[in-house]
Amino acid sequence: MNGWGVLLSASVLMICSVVVSHAQAQAAKKTQAVAPASQAQTPKQVMSQHTDDLRTLMQTLYELHPEELAKSTQVGAREMTEWVFDGKAGWKFDAIRRTQQAEAIALVFDPEYTGDRILALVVGLETLLFHAYGGKNEYEIPTHVDDKSVAQVACQLQSLQKQLPAGATQVSVLNQAATQQLIQQTLQTIIQRIRGKYPSQRAEDFNC
Repeated sequence: MNGWGVLLSASVLMICSVVVSHAQAQAAKKTQAVAPASQAQTPKQVMSQHTDDLRTLMQTLYELHPEELAKSTQVGAREMTEWVFDGKAGWKFDAIRRTQQAEAIALVFDPEYTGDRILALVVGLETLLFHAYGGKNEYEIPTHVDDKSVAQVACQLQSLQKQLPAGATQVSVLNQAATQQLIQQTLQTIIQRIRGKYPSQRAEDFNC
């Protein structure tokens, strides 16, 4: 096997390893998230699970795309992820123009944007979610939330799922099949968790 063949094989193995690790982490979280019916989870607990999913997604994507990580920092994927989620920036980062929610997510698909698209994606998703739950951040989630707002955010995530394949034709970071798969899996997990809170509602009641 020539040098190029060895390099290609190593890259494929690395991507497979990252994807498998992500899948195993997601499976473990799903197992831990199953609670007895008598122990209904609070909105804050559900939001915490969403946050854990996005933490895992961010770190995994940075490991797959160090070129995106390099746009924001020189530290590793884990350190950057911890800084984003545990830091004091208040979810407003100069690197993504201090945008949040849909505005931040829009940067991911903007062909003229040259910044960190992974940061834009995860910040957009996290802020979209905790605002839907009525919180200022992922920690300050009220006991009672607006069910329609939470159900509507599931529709927004579903729309994003449909947007991702088209965006891959314009944005190189979305071009990789493994990247698409990781994002889609995470979105689907969050959507299913949200809809699991509304077992009596029909799909059309989500106004998607």
